[in-house]
Amino acid sequence: MAGLGRNGGNVAPVFAHADLLFQLLGKLVSRPKKTELPGEVPRRDGIPILSLVGDHQDALAEQIEQALNEAEPRAVPYQPVDMEREWDKVVDERGDEQAANYLDPAWQRAELCRRILVELASRYSSDRYGSDRRVRFRRLGLVNWLLELSDTAQEPDSQHGRAVLRRLRDRELERRRFFGFMRSPSTEVALQGTVPWWAYILGLHLLPVFWFRVWRGLGREFRWLLHQPYMAPADPGTFIGFAVRLTQPRWGREDPQQISKLLIAAFLQDLRVAYRRRPWRRRAHRRTAYCVAFLQGLSERNGGPELVRLFAEVRNDIGAFDPLLLVTSRADDPPDTGGMRVRELTDNPAPYDVWCEQVRSAGGGRPVQFWYLPVRIPATVPEDDERYEIQRDGSAIARRLSVPRPPAWTRRASAVVAGTVALAVLGGTVGYALAHRSDDRADWKRQHCGLSRDHPDAETVWQEKTGECVGVSPHGFAFGSTDERVRDTLATIAEQNKEAKRLHEADPKRPLVTLVHLSALLSAPTGQKNSALSYAREQLQGAASAQRRQLDKSGAAQPVLRIFPAGAGSGMRYGADVADRIEQMMKRDASIVGVTGLDQSRKATITTIDRLTQVGLPMVATTLSADSLPGESSLYYQVSPLNRREAAVAAAYAGHLVDREELKKRVRVVYSLDPTDEYSQNLREDAAASFEAAGFDVEEQGYVPTPAAPDTPSGPGTQAVGQEACGYQGLIFFAGRSEDFESILGATNDTCGSTPPVLLGGDDVARLGADPVQRKAYPRVPYEFLDFTVGSTSCDDPSDLYSTMKELFPEECRRVKDTSLDGHAALAFDAVNLYLNAISRLKDTAPGVPLTPSAVWHALSQIHGSAALDGESGLIDFGGAVDQRVPLDKLISVQRVEGAQRPEQLGFCGKRGDKEGAAWCPPAEKPRR
Repeated sequence: MAGLGRNGGNVAPVFAHADLLFQLLGKLVSRPKKTELPGEVPRRDGIPILSLVGDHQDALAEQIEQALNEAEPRAVPYQPVDMEREWDKVVDERGDEQAANYLDPAWQRAELCRRILVELASRYSSDRYGSDRRVRFRRLGLVNWLLELSDTAQEPDSQHGRAVLRRLRDRELERRRFFGFMRSPSTEVALQGTVPWWAYILGLHLLPVFWFRVWRGLGREFRWLLHQPYMAPADPGTFIGFAVRLTQPRWGREDPQQISKLLIAAFLQDLRVAYRRRPWRRRAHRRTAYCVAFLQGLSERNGGPELVRLFAEVRNDIGAFDPLLLVTSRADDPPDTGGMRVRELTDNPAPYDVWCEQVRSAGGGRPVQFWYLPVRIPATVPEDDERYEIQRDGSAIARRLSVPRPPAWTRRASAVVAGTVALAVLGGTVGYALAHRSDDRADWKRQHCGLSRDHPDAETVWQEKTGECVGVSPHGFAFGSTDERVRDTLATIAEQNKEAKRLHEADPKRPLVTLVHLSALLSAPTGQKNSALSYAREQLQGAASAQRRQLDKSGAAQPVLRIFPAGAGSGMRYGADVADRIEQMMKRDASIVGVTGLDQSRKATITTIDRLTQVGLPMVATTLSADSLPGESSLYYQVSPLNRREAAVAAAYAGHLVDREELKKRVRVVYSLDPTDEYSQNLREDAAASFEAAGFDVEEQGYVPTPAAPDTPSGPGTQAVGQEACGYQGLIFFAGRSEDFESILGATNDTCGSTPPVLLGGDDVARLGADPVQRKAYPRVPYEFLDFTVGSTSCDDPSDLYSTMKELFPEECRRVKDTSLDGHAALAFDAVNLYLNAISRLKDTAPGVPLTPSAVWHALSQIHGSAALDGESGLIDFGGAVDQRVPLDKLISVQRVEGAQRPEQLGFCGKRGDKEGAAWCPPAEKPRR
């Protein structure tokens, strides 16, 4: 009977309009034949988190479970979770502060998350719903096994890593039937004396060890764990290092929320793999209903809302479809729906239709609250109500859920027929495939940025999933850029590379030297406008100018120089991969002796420096300035000053303005909250310290950049920061990126353009000041910025760099009168000349020593004193100390921008020929002895 419950024939309560709830439930669990939900919105996949609000949760949960278990033609995978009961278990077992296994409240929440995911995985991986619908939780199983391997916060001993590796190997061998059979006692006894001793040792001992080594590198769960987005910044780079961190998370002071996110990401990835449709994966096509998890009784006490929020955050971070319907229930209205009001089932339009419309109109980023679909649980209908029978019968009918039937071709009989047909046509198919390789050529081109196999740059460039072309391009490939100025610059370098090879072949006494110039961005991600090509282009033009001058020299021992442009993607995200490719190239080309470039002080840049150090290549960075970078590698040098010196100059200049009564002795340091932006974080710390030492009242204000990186904490945006700057009586010191400074300028211009605050930007703002178009966008808000060169320069200036640029890039000089204003060309020019200076000294002092990367690195440290380089960006003197890899007292100038006019230099500090810096400069840096 429809009105009877499952326990003793008790009458189940009847809910008003419950038929609408079950119709919604049936729509959410049914999987479309193609793509995924919501089918109503093309190319937008996603299932909302169905949040049920109101009383009578237990009775409704029973009816939902009955409906899902009795669905036709097959039951829907379903698991209810009582959040109060699970939380009480965790507190009872791990909440006693006197017990050895005590966990603090934050780790209790992580333990709750782990237990619930294991419970869900246990249900979905069982045979309850048929063997063809079992989900293999390889990734979650591996992470959970590592987390359970140790239950202590003590420091691991030196043998801990080996013990983890040994136990992991035993675990993997026990899971494989073949190795379990080979290593059983009966098999060993049977083999003794019947096979040669070497075969016995090979089969029972060496083969399992070798297999495990291979599987560690190829196994999908192992590879996923090393590339997942959580806990990555502190990862030592090896699987065993990462595994030890998971076995000792509390000792390593890991973030328990990150551990929870890692578990959730592993759980959802296992579900995605199980549901991933492929022609050869019959089981995936037989999954016509999504898995359902019902988290009952959410409350702030049991941590349920936090767990649901973590699910939503992982969805946003990963950006992939999750084949899981998460249903939650709580008695009170949830406070975290982010403006998405609790809806009634009888609303018109229906709640799900409203949610789909929000999906259709959503932009690129979705807030966490976007995923919630809060619906109020309908009230019960008394038995004496005249609507009782109508509602009871309607609910009974609606509870008979129907999900799509699996396609006929996925049945076992169909698979046998298909296999037979496949074998019959195999011979013809193979012949046809051998005769027609167009698909292979198309795949090659897609993987190698559209280049055919015969293109000389095809093997050293590739396309990443972001749409960016990265790699090394010695022969002029422009990494897919449509910017003609970039293409012309790379073509000029390629022609000079050919000339260098001809000169070396004509006169082998002139050694061939190759430098790789590694840029952060030469190709924009798909769908994004590339606004950073200008500074990458100017750096390449500076390097090309240094190359041109070296090729024009005719001395018998003068080296001929090649420049290999390389792109590491936006934010240097693929720098380590490009370093791997450079290492491969070095095996065939011994002339590669160093790297220049290395843009943007970010976490990925540090990873790139570490990888190049492993390769053994010295580096001379052009614009990097974070204080920590010189300590990352003994092979690292730079031509720019450090952030601490830049901050000291900023504080000294601000003190000069105070003395002239142009400024009150207050400063607001504005910085980026992006945790991967090492430059902004470091410059903020140095600026705060320098201004405090100078007697300023210091306040710090972080902002959320656009776009925001994962794990960026909440805070005001650039618009709010620009508006709040209005009326500030002190100095606004900006320690972020130029694109964010431009947004702040716009907001300030709109809010208080007639009475703007005093703005001083860090060196990254020089990119904005160099753009003549962007300079005139905010004429009412003048600002000043710090520059690592002398500032405003034109191709008509009598200098080695600009006279050569006028010859190589005449169109560039005609287009912009103050080309290379931000100094990137000058810094790159000096970086290349540092190498050439070091090589010349090496040839003079030790003419028989081969030009290897290690020999060139040693020669770089000798650039000091009388051998210092009088460069375009100022004097470069490393001071003679072994660990001094940053120029002493390097030039820093202060530039002022007013509208479209060329920036005006207000003064400089540092060494520039025989000219002295401004009187307000901080004390000069002294060499260490």
